[in-house]
Amino acid sequence: MSRVSSSPGRVFGVILAGCLALGGCAGAEPETGAPDPRTAVDVYVRGLNDNDYEAIARLAPPLNDPSEAIRGRLAAYGGKGITLATVDISSEITPKVAKARLEGAGAGGRYAETLLMERKGERWYIALGRNPALPSDRVTASTTRP
Repeated sequence: MSRVSSSPGRVFGVILAGCLALGGCAGAEPETGAPDPRTAVDVYVRGLNDNDYEAIARLAPPLNDPSEAIRGRLAAYGGKGITLATVDISSEITPKVAKARLEGAGAGGRYAETLLMERKGERWYIALGRNPALPSDRVTASTTRP
């Protein structure tokens, strides 16, 4: 009969290495947003094609409730095997806001959609849903009122 002896430091090191190799220990949340607008578009379309609600939800801005918007988009475009022919990304107003015009085709025929994106910190988010912390009855600027 043989006995294996391990020091507590060695056991901890093996466990830590295993956690890092697997992408983090239990409780680690996946990163949200995307590093750039084109990656956000690619992840979004892949999420549509895979009917992957969670992948698309990770692209929504923090604090937004994107559930209704995502369900609607998955109902319209989910699982259709969309292949993009054109992706036109422009940032006309500010470097923190971009607009992506997507065109392509899938099982449902022609696909065209425009996505609005915003950079928060170093990550890009697709405008999905609304932030429940913002009032829904905000008065916007008008040229007819003083």
